[in-house]
Parts: sequence; structure tokens; C-alpha cells
Amino acid sequence: METVSPTRMNLLIKKNQIDVADEGLSLLRSKREALVKEFFAIMDAVVSARDKLRTDMQDAMNRLTVAIAMDGKEKIASASFAAKRDILIDIVEKNIWGTKFSEIEYKRVTRSPDARGYGLVATSTFIEDSASAFEKVVDLILKMVSEENRLKIIGEEIKKATRRINALNEIIIPKLKGEVQYIRNTLSEREREDLFRLKRLKG
Repeated sequence: METVSPTRMNLLIKKNQIDVADEGLSLLRSKREALVKEFFAIMDAVVSARDKLRTDMQDAMNRLTVAIAMDGKEKIASASFAAKRDILIDIVEKNIWGTKFSEIEYKRVTRSPDARGYGLVATSTFIEDSASAFEKVVDLILKMVSEENRLKIIGEEIKKATRRINALNEIIIPKLKGEVQYIRNTLSEREREDLFRLKRLKG
């Protein structure tokens, strides 16, 4: 505090800095509150999606086991080769309260049986059920990748906002207020000394 020059100009500057810091603190608190709400909303969705993925994966494996037992590995391999395709995805940048994150956009993976490329007459319902179940699993995985990535980034931003709030609240603003008080006390002391000297001169 002793390094602060106790002038009226510096008093105005420090008071202005406090106003700016208070405004920044308010914005950071609003940002953190919005991010926390978003975080818990996404977390609920991610937990539900993980539970569903476990269930859907088990269902898909069961259906594949039945298809292999009923139709044989050769027919399964032939159908999977015919149904093979690329899945095109786009990475889109989005923004929440100045927090940027990437999200995957894609066309729905699950298809109707006639869109899979194999002959419907030569393919059993067991193979179709298995293919449909695994396509649903892929759809869910792609959705989860976006949500878990967003959850991670928002969590990091909440930590950053909390650190900045603590720094402003516990270090920066108290320091500025201390400097303002130091300048005020020094200026008041000078005014008293000037008044005392003036009285002596008049005397």
C-alpha cells in the first residue's frame, strides 16, 4: 500500500478500478451460475445415456448371438459387408457464455432394412434385428461423445470462473479497498496539517 501515491487522482483511479472489479465479479458469478445449471443438466443426460448404452449394447450382443446361432457366421459376415458404409460427421463450434466447445453433427445412423444394401429375401429377421440394434448403439455413442466433451469443457470453465471469483473477492478487491482507505487517510491527515498550519499563520 505504501507504494501507492496518495493523490486525489489516484483515489479516483482506485475507486474506478473497484467499480470495474465489482462489475467483473458480478458477471463471473452470473456466468458460473449459468454454467453450473448447464453442467448438471448435461450430467443427468450423460448418466442416463451411459445406463442406456449398457442396456442397448447387451441387447445388441444378445441379438447378434441369436443371429449367429440361427443363420451362421458366413451369412452374418456377408450381410455386414453389404451393409458397410462411411459415417460422415461434422464438427461444429458452439458457445455458452463465451465458453467454446465442439459438437458432433451427423445423420442418424439407424436405417430401415431396405437401406442396408443386402437382399431382404435372403436375409433373416434375426440379422435385421441385430443390425438395427448395433446401429442404435452407434447413434447413442456419437451423441454421448458430444455431451461428454461439453461436460468436460464446462467443468473446466466452472473451475476457472471460481478461481477468478476467489481472486477478485479475496485478493484484488480487498487490496484496492485498502489502497483507497490509505489514500483517504493520508489526504485527511494532510488536510488537518494544512488547517493547523493555516491557523498558526492566522494566529
